[in-house]
Amino acid sequence: MVSLTANTPFQGYKSNLAYISFIIWDMVNQYPKIMTSMEISRKLNLSYKTSFYLKKRLKIIFSQLNETLKRNLYVELKNPVESDKKPIAVADSVVLYSSSLRANKHRSRRYKTGTASIYASNSIGGYQIGSLIHTIGINGGMTFYKSIPLNNQEYLGKDLDDKIPKNVTLYTDEGYTFIWDRPNHKMVNHSRRSNDSRYNLSRERWVTKEGVSSNGAEARNNILKQSFRSYGYVSLKFSQLYLDEISFLGNIRFVPELRSLLSLGEVNFVGLGNKS
Repeated sequence: MVSLTANTPFQGYKSNLAYISFIIWDMVNQYPKIMTSMEISRKLNLSYKTSFYLKKRLKIIFSQLNETLKRNLYVELKNPVESDKKPIAVADSVVLYSSSLRANKHRSRRYKTGTASIYASNSIGGYQIGSLIHTIGINGGMTFYKSIPLNNQEYLGKDLDDKIPKNVTLYTDEGYTFIWDRPNHKMVNHSRRSNDSRYNLSRERWVTKEGVSSNGAEARNNILKQSFRSYGYVSLKFSQLYLDEISFLGNIRFVPELRSLLSLGEVNFVGLGNKS
């Protein structure tokens, strides 16, 4: 007799298999709200330890499936079909769980830069506390998150090359001035000054006359921050698993077959609208 869970993240799972499908359906249904281990414990009347390991196994599966979605999207963007609507990629970064003065024993933080808030003071080790997230998405399409240690060319550029082909139109803010090999890259300057002496800042600091805007990435960052409010803190070691979970639950809206499978055949329910 062959086990259904053999050679899967659920190998050795002892609880009822129906719990798995129910929790997956519920997680998909209530996106973008995150389901915590404590919530699973209450709904299934399980111990917190059992719920924690159930959620951990689900995160591993979601991470593996999300990696497949990322590869498929890359191939689709690299070989586009003839269409009036061209895909537009957006990118931005956001900090989760920053390091407070209390966490630094009331010392000043490590760097005087944009990544200062995620590091402890040098006098207490200078280790990373918070998570810096790089967000990449397609307007009207999928979104992917990457946990990175620094907001610089090495990490941002590598993540972009891994997810977005160089021929795709890319909108960012002024933090991506290092990009030189993407002919369709356009930036919006959030600090642009107004040409009118009556005003300090220009209205084009959000959307340029050409329609360039990073609002799509910032909206995704807002969804991410709201979703992670359910957690008190996420360890840096496991942050990528948590990011893959929220990314996958959002991305299945754009894969009808996978959406129908995980929602047990239901395609019109709260949290998942039709792709069209």
